[in-house]
Amino acid sequence: MSIGSTGFAIFSAVLLVTSLSGANPVQAQQANKTSPSAATGGAARKAESKDTKAAKAAVAQREKLQEARQAIARNDQRRLNQLKKELKDYPLLPYIEYWAIGKNLSRLPYDDIDAFLEKYDGTAIGDWMRVRVLRELGGRDRFKAYLKYYDPEKIRRTQLRCYYVDALSRHGDKQQAYALIEELWTVGASQPKECDPAFDRWIRDGGLTEDRAWKRHTLSVRAGNLDLASYIARQLDKDRAKRADLMRSVYRKPELILDYDRFIQENQDYRDIVTIGLRRLSSQDPEKSSQAWKRYSASYLFSEDERDEFLRYLALQFARKDDQQGLEALIKTSPGFFDLRTSEWLIRQSLREMDWAQVEFWIDQLPDTDRNWDRWLYWKARAINEQLAASKKNNAERSALARELYQKAANERSYYGFLASDTLGKDYSFVDRPAPITPELVDKVAALPGMQRAEELQAIGEFYHARREWDYATEKMTTEELMTAGKVASAWGWYHKSIQSILAADYLDDLELRFPLAFSDIVTDVAGRMGKKTALDTYLVLAVARQESHFSHDAKSHAGAMGLMQLLPSTARATARKAGVPYRRSWDLLNPNTNISLGSYYLNSLLKRFDNNRFLAAAAYNAGPTRVSRWLKDTDKKLPFDVWIETIPYSETRKYVQNVLSYSVIYAYRSGDKAPLLRKNEAEAKL
Repeated sequence: MSIGSTGFAIFSAVLLVTSLSGANPVQAQQANKTSPSAATGGAARKAESKDTKAAKAAVAQREKLQEARQAIARNDQRRLNQLKKELKDYPLLPYIEYWAIGKNLSRLPYDDIDAFLEKYDGTAIGDWMRVRVLRELGGRDRFKAYLKYYDPEKIRRTQLRCYYVDALSRHGDKQQAYALIEELWTVGASQPKECDPAFDRWIRDGGLTEDRAWKRHTLSVRAGNLDLASYIARQLDKDRAKRADLMRSVYRKPELILDYDRFIQENQDYRDIVTIGLRRLSSQDPEKSSQAWKRYSASYLFSEDERDEFLRYLALQFARKDDQQGLEALIKTSPGFFDLRTSEWLIRQSLREMDWAQVEFWIDQLPDTDRNWDRWLYWKARAINEQLAASKKNNAERSALARELYQKAANERSYYGFLASDTLGKDYSFVDRPAPITPELVDKVAALPGMQRAEELQAIGEFYHARREWDYATEKMTTEELMTAGKVASAWGWYHKSIQSILAADYLDDLELRFPLAFSDIVTDVAGRMGKKTALDTYLVLAVARQESHFSHDAKSHAGAMGLMQLLPSTARATARKAGVPYRRSWDLLNPNTNISLGSYYLNSLLKRFDNNRFLAAAAYNAGPTRVSRWLKDTDKKLPFDVWIETIPYSETRKYVQNVLSYSVIYAYRSGDKAPLLRKNEAEAKL
């Protein structure tokens, strides 16, 4: 990706904003927090004058950057050279040089390319230039030159690796090339067409053996790529081609493997066929697959890894079909087998049935490390207390154990920790400790060239390249530097990078950096306009935005959701009509004001639909209101709130709801307020 017409249009628009504010649209939202009245007298005027001069200088540089781009477009080398001299201290000078070379890249100006790569080796823009050069060289069969520019330690794109092995087999170490070609070839999916010349040469030189062809055929069938598998089967001899055809038939009709006499053969190819058949049969009828496994595992020698892999897959299929009896039987008849996901499913299934003895039993089967997570500490304590209440007997030892478990969980700053604290009637534990960051290190990190480029790219709206520069700049930082980078990003109003950096440093107790009060002016205003009859408040909106995007205003998901609160354009259009919020195109969702307004209005509509229950609204925001309504119908008002949340069918939604609730508490704390994890109507709900 280069800075093209769209990015350049944003850049031009941003110039208009920065000419007024000296900041990008995101930073401009934050600028309102500090007014000149915060300081007094001459010091304030001097600070204001200094900031004004810096803003004007930045605007002037950005205008020259735009002019340089125009000079490149019209091949005005004289003006370009003049502008480069004037911008010699500008952080984005490398990008001007990159654009200039890119404009003439088809001519392959090797001297310019070499000078650029030497000058910017190891930087984001340097590596991006290398990728562009390799694509140009590979596409034009310039393979001798390709070997000069390819770096196997940095370049992992399959297309470029294909060019590389082709170049290496023509002009380099052929044996090394063929080892790499075999690695590229032996996969269960089609490879890019750029691999075809190298594959063809490898095959002509005898690289494709029967066993290699069979292996790729097996991988392709297992991945469900039957057309590719059929193509690969043409490389096999007559007898093996028949077995390959049988493998594909078993994939389509896995019950064929129940004909044991046909498939228990000394030929090891049948073992591969049976392995695929067992997995496929598991997804259709796990009980039959379990029985078949017993027969075949007695005849074929499967490794422990193969055994565990299959049993984990089989257990998952029992769980997907809600076959608790079959799953328990599998565990009991498979000594030594343990799978965390399976065990957690059994705990949740027992919770759904309110079988507290089984809840405790399955928690006790977990390894010590997992059993001491705050989640399972809470649920074991809950299970003990429920059993004591049902028995109506006093058991001081068991009661003390439950209280001890709750106390351990309550020490955590988490959803379960807050639940445990509520149960004990004690204050929440926040453990808020600012990261040990010095002003000197802040200045040092902020002045790094990569950080300077990231800041300026962000300021002109080039968010993709800004993120790449940031990632390169922070990739090899120490823990202390990463924490400092988080502080720098926060000062820039680049909150998702602030969060990312403090998490990468594994310092979780700096709540200012982990839970920034980002866009709080907008959030407070929007939440206030919703009225007092709704459960929507500033803390809930901040929690949802924090969970959805880490406050990345330009975030885009694979599903097409956009912006701070990750709205789909279709949802935004429908919501805008009801809310009366101006909205013309999906691009508007990258505007924080528009996104927060529409996201808050949509969240509020979900609260109204689900009786002002925030965790149901959060579940609906993530999984859709129709699914939540179906889940409520399935449970038929039989479950307390905590069991209902813990047994949400989608693990992503379950985690989402728990995070939004706990983040709301933390945002109240960050705002100097005190808020409960659950409101009265939520805590008393039967779902």
